[in-house]
Amino acid sequence: MAKKRRPRKATRPDATGMPERPNGAPRSTSSPGSVRAGSSPSPRPRSPIATRRAAAQAARKRRQRLRAGLFGAAAAVLLGGVVALAASSGSSVAGTRTSPTSWVLPRLGGSGTVSLASLRGKPVVVNMFASWCTECEAELPAFTSEAQRLRGKVTFVEVNSLETGNGEAMARQFGLAAAGAIVLADVGGAQNSGLHDALGGGNNMPVTAFYGASGQLLTSHVGAFSASTLQAELTQLYGPGV
Repeated sequence: MAKKRRPRKATRPDATGMPERPNGAPRSTSSPGSVRAGSSPSPRPRSPIATRRAAAQAARKRRQRLRAGLFGAAAAVLLGGVVALAASSGSSVAGTRTSPTSWVLPRLGGSGTVSLASLRGKPVVVNMFASWCTECEAELPAFTSEAQRLRGKVTFVEVNSLETGNGEAMARQFGLAAAGAIVLADVGGAQNSGLHDALGGGNNMPVTAFYGASGQLLTSHVGAFSASTLQAELTQLYGPGV
């Protein structure tokens, strides 16, 4: 006798719209090639366009670093030039100047400064000396003699420049201040020689500059004077009444 077959139970769709699997297991909704949770995707190879773009960015950064380095080097050179110029003009010492037409120099071994402008009204003779200079030793007696003879008519200024020893001792030895000369110290330049250098002294000593009563530079002389040549120069520049 044939057995009556039971009707097959219909399956109900789950929340995804897919019929349930037997035993109630839900059907997987993962699509082929999808990445499961917790796993990392494999790196994709970089395209040629992306590679070229990265290389261009790296090159730009290298150029920027190079430009920054060149700018820094140029700034250092410029700064060095400014410092050297300041030293040569005597501005390395506060309140001083070594321009031949507007100098301001400190007193040798003393305090305060003396300017060319403050001496206007009388002719000014600026003579430079150094303790190592044998020609300076030879000519200084003539300058002290003329400073005493022309006191009140011509102002004599003795400037210690290019000094490597004791300029103060030399000034005392020849009685420069006692003769009426104003004794100053050079500043700046190659070796505390800013005014000396500006007058074209180079490596030579002594150097003498002659100014008119209004402060204008008349002439300068490199080398030593004798008593007779100094008197002749003074007479030529300032007249026979000097």
